[in-house]
Amino acid sequence: MVLFGAMMFSTTCSDTTAEEFESAPHGTISIAHLKTLCRDNSTRITDDIAIEGYVVANDLFGEYSKAIVLCDESAGFEIAIDCNPTATRFPISARVVIHCTGLVVGNQGGRIILGAAPSSGYTVDRIAESDIERYMLIDRSRPKEIKPQKMTIEQIDTDCVGNYIALDDVTFGAEAGLEWCDQDEDGAPITTSRTVSDRRGNTLKIRTIAECRYHNETIPSGYGSLWGIVERSNDEFALRIINHRIEFGE
Repeated sequence: MVLFGAMMFSTTCSDTTAEEFESAPHGTISIAHLKTLCRDNSTRITDDIAIEGYVVANDLFGEYSKAIVLCDESAGFEIAIDCNPTATRFPISARVVIHCTGLVVGNQGGRIILGAAPSSGYTVDRIAESDIERYMLIDRSRPKEIKPQKMTIEQIDTDCVGNYIALDDVTFGAEAGLEWCDQDEDGAPITTSRTVSDRRGNTLKIRTIAECRYHNETIPSGYGSLWGIVERSNDEFALRIINHRIEFGE
């Protein structure tokens, strides 16, 4: 579950109002419902349906590359889009309506992703930039504050994958002082998983992709809070931090 509230800040996202689809979908379903339609590695959506949600993650800090995360009150998930940068077209808190007919929901190691029909070995392809207006309405006139659901590490389960959560009172322990991403032999950052633990000894991987703009910042010490999106790779859960929400004491 994701919490919503009225926006308390500026109107910087208010320059565009979504128009109507040329052929309006018959009904709107929740993101949680849409995720249940994924019955295989790739499932094409044939029903005339739409979803509606708010952007909680984009590439503003490089935490996602050519993808956004959309949440409604039921759940959240990743949408693969061949668009760069996504932060300009899909700003945080913008309302997005997606006409899903013809798109594909794919299961990538436990992560449900919405995208285009795959043409290779992937579960979904990215939605082409030229198809964005065909499938999506982007409304910046009604931004909403999206609040994460507060959870503990031990509460994270399969139903949480794709959701926006906040973890409090966690520590990186001996990994404090390291950079978020390791480097390859040429000195380039590589996607890296670190580990946080709570005071009861529960642990969770924190995944940072190589494109993240703060990949070379140092991991904080002590206990603090992290906000991000729950991920799953096969049988292991992880958190991907979004919007640089890393709140640790000095």
